[in-house]
Amino acid sequence: MRIEKGKIYIKKNLNFISSLPIIPAGFRWKLLKIFGSKGIENSYIEKHNNFTGFNTSIGEGAFINQGSYFDSSEAITIGKEVGIGPRCTLITGSHHLGPSQARIQGGGNHAPIFIGDGCWLGANVTVLPGVVIGKGCVIAAGAVVVRDCEPNGLYAGVPARRIKDLPVD
Repeated sequence: MRIEKGKIYIKKNLNFISSLPIIPAGFRWKLLKIFGSKGIENSYIEKHNNFTGFNTSIGEGAFINQGSYFDSSEAITIGKEVGIGPRCTLITGSHHLGPSQARIQGGGNHAPIFIGDGCWLGANVTVLPGVVIGKGCVIAAGAVVVRDCEPNGLYAGVPARRIKDLPVD
């Protein structure tokens, strides 16, 4: 139990220290690595982001804007040169549905999230467990991504659906 409390303490400090406005955005990725995150490369992470664990990988050149939430009860993989807008939410866990007297049940449904290289998530995008966003996708502001997105597409809406194909270099 003592070890578990220590892990919780480290996670709280990680979020507090790495999200402080006085920490330069280009340095936050280094702090996350110092605190135990693996797979985080040279990236630009703005203030006030909440990482709930050490299961988030961030590719080189990625940009994460302010106020996003990363529930990494399972792995979150963010590719190279990905842009994540302000207040995005990436959720890797959920709960089983129970009877009407108590809909939320113990035990969880957890699944990783993968965001391919060169993607752009607009402001307030929510990505749910198990989603793979293919390389080069753009997810419009406010979209809720509930299923996989094929590469090089513009997705929008609740739930997000492919609106159009994007050019490929």
